[in-house]
Amino acid sequence: MENNVIYLSDASYDHLTKEAGIGVKNLYTNQSHSVFVHAMNVHEAEEFALIEAITHAIEHQHRNCVFVYDNMGIDTKSIGAFFSKMFDRIQFLWMKRAYLSQVDALAFNVRLKHAKNANWTKQILAHASQISDEELVSALMPLTRGETYGYLCAISGTAPMMKPYPNNIKEVNEKIIALLLFAGSQNLHRLLSERFKHIQCYKQKLYDELLKAAEFDMSWFEEAARNTLKGPIAA
Repeated sequence: MENNVIYLSDASYDHLTKEAGIGVKNLYTNQSHSVFVHAMNVHEAEEFALIEAITHAIEHQHRNCVFVYDNMGIDTKSIGAFFSKMFDRIQFLWMKRAYLSQVDALAFNVRLKHAKNANWTKQILAHASQISDEELVSALMPLTRGETYGYLCAISGTAPMMKPYPNNIKEVNEKIIALLLFAGSQNLHRLLSERFKHIQCYKQKLYDELLKAAEFDMSWFEEAARNTLKGPIAA
């Protein structure tokens, strides 16, 4: 019999829009998978997530699986009976949400990425208070170009690869600097204000439009955390 293949699954649900993101991870192969769906309620979204994990296992011919989930209201007995013939052994394990942080983040990111009214700015502002200015700059600067990019390299101590965005998005450098001024510390605000004296604030909607067009998600901050060199901004 095949070794146990453990799958994590979770959903991120917005009850106002009925939009949901689903995150799935195979701990045996380290494969991750996420999809965007619509659901009637959070219970249905969580059930979709579990079924998505099962479907992924079937498609990849795993026959001995443990599916980990965090919604105790899911009828795993009926689901297991329905899919049992497709496995040598199928098991379900409920765990607290804290143990599913990896797929929770996947689900959250894919939901906001496809949401009609994704509020990335709000998420960035909330996250900025938990990280260094270097990480904040390094996460957002890949959308800048030219001298703006060069200055942000200098103050962050990083040089991440630039990320593309549609040609119809205008004033990108200015919007990123304005967002950094909005989200960063007083020290970062001082450094940016000294260099970019005439940058005006934009409506939050315009930041969100830029970030969505560039396919931003919170994994950009994970990349920034890996690449950041501590020191330049504080100095």
